Amino acid sequence: MRFKFRKPIQLLVLLFFIFFSCKTDLYKGFQKISVEYSTDRKKLIEKIKPDKNFLYWEYVYLRPGRTSGEEQILKQSGDSLMRKKYSLKKPDKGFFIECMPLYCYSYIIYIDQGKIHYVTDQKELKKFIGKIDNLEEALLISKINGLWFDPNEIKAGSYKKTENGFELNLMKSYDCPIKMEAIKVEIDSLGNFKSKNMGSYYKSTDCIVS
Repeated sequence: MRFKFRKPIQLLVLLFFIFFSCKTDLYKGFQKISVEYSTDRKKLIEKIKPDKNFLYWEYVYLRPGRTSGEEQILKQSGDSLMRKKYSLKKPDKGFFIECMPLYCYSYIIYIDQGKIHYVTDQKELKKFIGKIDNLEEALLISKINGLWFDPNEIKAGSYKKTENGFELNLMKSYDCPIKMEAIKVEIDSLGNFKSKNMGSYYKSTDCIVS
């Protein structure tokens, strides 16, 4: 069957309809990621479920040099009385380095078999999280891999639960010049991570200066 278009506008309308339908199918079944995860990190941290039941562990957000609120314990799990039986120290480094040009970071302390252990880098954090139990852990694994989400764009801020993990549409951002790329991600329950760059969806000649 042959289609004859009397006016070019008819062809453009059809092509637009086909393009829009393809775009819609691409994100079918995906849900927007809540902006709360971006504005309140505690929403993520509260959902961490290590594979092992430690006697006690805590997640700490540290902002060195602040006159108040330098240390924030975002989550405690286990027997908190054990904390008083050990001399816990603040490590001078951690993961998720932020607050530039100042300096803040996160770390985890856990007590296992009578010994104190510190999680101070992203490789150790991934090992500590272990099996991916929920969306929040999947987002943390994505953050370890340099990705985050854009709550305003489904192409860069959505997720879908799969039989063995999660599919996510996330964002990779650049400061100078400002650029945002849509990244399709697959994470299975074991934490195996796959990503595909879907191209830029925002560009600017401006720069973010710390």
